[in-house]
Amino acid sequence: MSHEPTAAIESETLATSLRAYLASAGFAFAGLTAADATAVITQAVADWAKASGWRVQREASMRYIDLPRMQGMGCRTVWHPPRSAYLDLRLLREAGPSIAVEIDREDFGSAVDRLRDEALRGRPALWIRWHGALRAELPDGVARLHLPSRTTRTPIRYSMAPVTDSAAITCGNPVSPEAHEDACTRDDQRVAEEKRRDALPQPTIIRCR
Repeated sequence: MSHEPTAAIESETLATSLRAYLASAGFAFAGLTAADATAVITQAVADWAKASGWRVQREASMRYIDLPRMQGMGCRTVWHPPRSAYLDLRLLREAGPSIAVEIDREDFGSAVDRLRDEALRGRPALWIRWHGALRAELPDGVARLHLPSRTTRTPIRYSMAPVTDSAAITCGNPVSPEAHEDACTRDDQRVAEEKRRDALPQPTIIRCR
């Protein structure tokens, strides 16, 4: 009996494909700021996607699975998790679910949370981590391609040697059918509750003066 590949297996396959593409292109850069380095990596990933026949969405809107709740933070009230978020890239394919991509210089931030939720929905999730040590554990269904770089000081500039086929790929465990089903149920509940809330008068946002 044949089985469809899980998102985790496909995430690893896609990470391997991207690594091979970057290696064949001799992808490298030198003397870039952090912002510029992230931009050229993002463009390289977009070029790989286009070469694969996929459409590329930048700053693609997504929603967290868990329902956001109003929380007080000092003098202001905010939604947590945010009511909306954005993926660095969403790669749209004619066959198969879209691919979620985050590109980061550090482990800090909410990129892992966004990828986790996309993987729980059954979508492949790729984390392109460049520079720095790897600290964060990988959520189920997420594959990480590590692209190390080096820096100079005063001013700080980043350089990356040509990517090779030995660039490290690490993967989280497969998403279990139970976790996927639970995530889909919670996602449906969030959508229904947000529609109900949106129909109500909006709460007052309190800010300090």
